[in-house]
Amino acid sequence: MEHVRVATPLYYPNIELSITSGSNGKYRIQWVDIQAIRADAMQAYGYELVEGTFPLAKEKTYTALAGEYLEYNFVNTRKQWPNNMVERVEDENGNYPEPFVHVMRDKFTLTAKGWDEKGNEQSINVEFKFSGRLKADGSNYNTMYGLVMPIEQVIALEDEYNKATGKKDKSKETERTYSQALVKVTDIKYVDDVEQAIQDMGFDTWSMTSMRNEMKKQTQVIQLILGGLGSIALLVSAIGIANTMTMAIYERTKEIGVMKVLGCELRDIKNMFLAEAAGIGFLGGTVGVAISYLLSLLMNYVAVRFLGGDTRISIIPLWLALFGMGFSTLIGIISGYIPAVRAVRITALSAIRHE
Repeated sequence: MEHVRVATPLYYPNIELSITSGSNGKYRIQWVDIQAIRADAMQAYGYELVEGTFPLAKEKTYTALAGEYLEYNFVNTRKQWPNNMVERVEDENGNYPEPFVHVMRDKFTLTAKGWDEKGNEQSINVEFKFSGRLKADGSNYNTMYGLVMPIEQVIALEDEYNKATGKKDKSKETERTYSQALVKVTDIKYVDDVEQAIQDMGFDTWSMTSMRNEMKKQTQVIQLILGGLGSIALLVSAIGIANTMTMAIYERTKEIGVMKVLGCELRDIKNMFLAEAAGIGFLGGTVGVAISYLLSLLMNYVAVRFLGGDTRISIIPLWLALFGMGFSTLIGIISGYIPAVRAVRITALSAIRHE
């Protein structure tokens, strides 16, 4: 498909898998979560390695990538809890304890277990190894405590299990179903187009972009509500500025008359009142921006305190603060224009005689 870099089924085997290591299976992960994707898609999807290499689709030995912290999931089957586990906890020197096993140098056995139609347990043991350790990604459990394995090998393992236990052969691709697929797009700007094309094929889709679009819609509704409240506030403030300027002109009528008698330009008199109105608007905008920043800091402090990390739920960019002050100044000028025009229309004689 156009603009698609790579696509792969996302597969989870329908048999119970466990891993053992050491003499007589001394160390064990009773149940391991395996995420299977195409081998040639692993790097394309952004999986990063702490050490080792990516596995190939066809290996002599079943091979997988271990989650960065998988080693701490092994338990010592010859000890009782809590001494049968090594917790990944830093000591006073900032170091982690040594796990029971090391995925890159120890030998492992993979056990595939299931049940036949009569309810009898069936299992096989196969040789197993790790080609590398994944860098942990908090959005993907398998990169931390699970496994990522080539889908080709997982299918081969299931076929081997079915053959050994006498189950129906599912080696034909047409008989195998997948719950979902991963699609990597060449550029984020094409996500919507590719997603729409997949939906036209009859599939449901989900992406961070679609989630972001839904969030945008919700944000737009909130912005409209807040914009309406802001418009009301602007209207009230504009009326307040106009009223203030009207009163200022009324109280300074004699002063206006004196300026006219002295030969002041009408334009200068009007600009004086407009500048005063602009100053009132600018001062109001500056105070409003300062209060907004204080509230933003308070909201982010509460978010960090209760949600942890570097969580910020309120961000006020500099351009928005400058725009707010500029806009409030403009509102002041507009609100003061009519009173300023009224001031210059007062005749010098009537202004001087005004009490």
